[in-house]
Amino acid sequence: MGVDDCTLYGIHKMKIVSRAIIKNKNTGKTINSHWSYYRCKCGNLFACSGAPQLGEPVMDYLTNHYMDGVGMSGIITIFVDPSDIESTTDDTIPGHSFM
Repeated sequence: MGVDDCTLYGIHKMKIVSRAIIKNKNTGKTINSHWSYYRCKCGNLFACSGAPQLGEPVMDYLTNHYMDGVGMSGIITIFVDPSDIESTTDDTIPGHSFM
């Protein structure tokens, strides 16, 4: 999934907001309950199973496109189609910087 440029910084400066529980939107079953949820000051959202803010791999992730309507505090529950989850062993993805 392509990422829009950050309207404030050019690339999204992602800061961790909370933990995230990822659920299958078709079955309601939990896919993973140990993801992290990030937000850029421009409003862009991101969630992943890795720890890129520590220089570790992103692993499985979701970009802003799949997270419309997600809350902003506490433990976030995100309902997704499992086929929308992408994966990388890199410590970042294009257009994002993790703080």
